[in-house]
Amino acid sequence: SIDYIAPTKAEFDGTYVIHLSESTRVRASGRPEPGYFDTLAIELFVKSGLKVEIRPQMPWKRQMELAERETGHVIYPTTRIDHREDLFQWIGPVSRTFWNLYGFADSGWPDMDFETLLRDARIGVLLGSARESYLRDRGAEQLIMVPREELLLPMMMAGRVDLIAIGGNILRHYLETERAENPDIADVSGAAPYRVCYLYIAISGPIPEQDAKKLQAQLDSFKTDGFFVENRRTHGLSTNLDSSFLKAMLDLNNNGISCVDVDRAGP
Repeated sequence: SIDYIAPTKAEFDGTYVIHLSESTRVRASGRPEPGYFDTLAIELFVKSGLKVEIRPQMPWKRQMELAERETGHVIYPTTRIDHREDLFQWIGPVSRTFWNLYGFADSGWPDMDFETLLRDARIGVLLGSARESYLRDRGAEQLIMVPREELLLPMMMAGRVDLIAIGGNILRHYLETERAENPDIADVSGAAPYRVCYLYIAISGPIPEQDAKKLQAQLDSFKTDGFFVENRRTHGLSTNLDSSFLKAMLDLNNNGISCVDVDRAGP
C-alpha cells in the first residue's frame, strides 16, 4: 500500500520515501512533466515489489539535505553529476535535458558568449540544483538563488536577474501561463547551449544491491514493453519514436551516462 506521511524517518527500515516532483500549485497549473515522472517512479517501485511512502514536494535543497543524512529517499528527475555519484544509487536514465541560459531577446544577453555571461550577467538559478553547482564551478560571478523554479521567470520580468538557468520545456510552460495573463510579455531566447545531461531517479544511501537491480531491471522493462512511452502519452508528452530524445531514452546502452559539455568556450 501507499501512504502519505509527514515525519522524517531516522533510519532506513526498508521503506522508500518518494518525494513527489510536483506541488499542488504546479499540479493545478496543468504542466504535464511532474505527473509523468511521479507515475513512472511510483509504478517502478510498486512493480518491483518494494514498499514506498510518498511525501509531498518540499524545497529542492531541503530534499537533498535529507538525502545526504538518511537512506531511502527517492528524488527525481535528478542530474547525475560527479559530486553526487556516491551519495545515491542511480536508476535510469528517465529523461535528458540541454542546459541553456535564457533571457529576453531584446536585452542583448542571449547574443553574448558563455564566458561573458558568466562574468557579467546576474543569473537566476534553483538553489541546490546541479545547474547552480555547475555554474558556480565554471566561475559565474553573480548567481542569484531561488527556492522554487517557478520564481525564476517573474524575477527576470521584474529586472532582478538578467538570465535564468532553467529547462526549456519548463520555461515554455511558464511563458504560456504568463502570456495568458500578460500577452505583451517580451520574447525569450536562449544563449548557446552549454551542457547536455541525462536525468535519473536518485535513491540516497547504501540501499540493498538487489533492490537497485530490481528497479533498474524494471525500468528497462518499461522501456521495452511500451509502458515508458504509454506513460508519456497519458500525460500529454511526445511519443514520437523517431525523435532523438526517445531514441536516446529507449536505448539501454545509455544507462549510466551523465553529463557532457557542449560548445564550451572556456578552457
